Amino acid sequence: MAFDPRRAVGRALRRRPPLVLLALAALAAAGCGAASSTPNGALVPVTGTTSTPATSTASPPPATTQTTTTPATTTTTTTTSSTPTTPTSGAPTTTTSTSTTPLPVTPAGLRAAAGYGSYDGCVGTCTGSVPASLRRGLHLPPLGAGGACPVSAVASAPGYAGPALGSGPVYAGQANPVAISTFVDSPWAGARVTFVAAPSYTGPVLVRGGQIGGAGAVGFGEGHVPVDELQLLTPVTTSGGAREWPSFTRVRSAGCYAYQVDGTGFSEVIVFSATG
Repeated sequence: MAFDPRRAVGRALRRRPPLVLLALAALAAAGCGAASSTPNGALVPVTGTTSTPATSTASPPPATTQTTTTPATTTTTTTTSSTPTTPTSGAPTTTTSTSTTPLPVTPAGLRAAAGYGSYDGCVGTCTGSVPASLRRGLHLPPLGAGGACPVSAVASAPGYAGPALGSGPVYAGQANPVAISTFVDSPWAGARVTFVAAPSYTGPVLVRGGQIGGAGAVGFGEGHVPVDELQLLTPVTTSGGAREWPSFTRVRSAGCYAYQVDGTGFSEVIVFSATG
């Protein structure tokens, strides 16, 4: 006969009730254990929730990193600003001292003068050149009202018998206007002009020039290609105690021109009109 579990349970209940009660108590105890394990398992999420704030508490380090980065950037900027300041402040000093005595720029069509020996009356006999301190910037005046040429007044140069222009101590021994004439095989016309230094001045002389109200240049000497300036010290002739340097002033065309005469302690401009 086959075993029927239901019948066995029924017999057990009828024959041994205390055992059933014990079994039920055991089942209840087992049920309580299962129920209590569930809350214990639920503690895991609670623990996870607790760990979440811990993660949130760990967030401040990035904020600390950002705060640290900000001062670092500011310091770098300050350092960068101060670094160029030092070399920059030094660089202009070198540049300025270099530019205080610039090399002269020779106008187109002229030869660069090479010291006192470039003067017609000193070729092969004079050596040296004018001091760099005489090489001041040109300060030629503009044209007058209506484009008039602001010619210099005729003056008397001490110790010189002929007409002269200028306020001294160095003068241009010429009339005004100056009549220019052509030179053979040269695009530069010109006229004879004698520069005169009063007896009171015995130092070097630098004469340069240019056109007023235009881009024309002024040259010097009687060569096919004139020089760009006169450097004078030793006179060719003397008259009445004044030093004299006969030469030729050269221009390409008629117009308004000026000399700038620089010496030790003075710089003067002499304006003249050239006609052809």
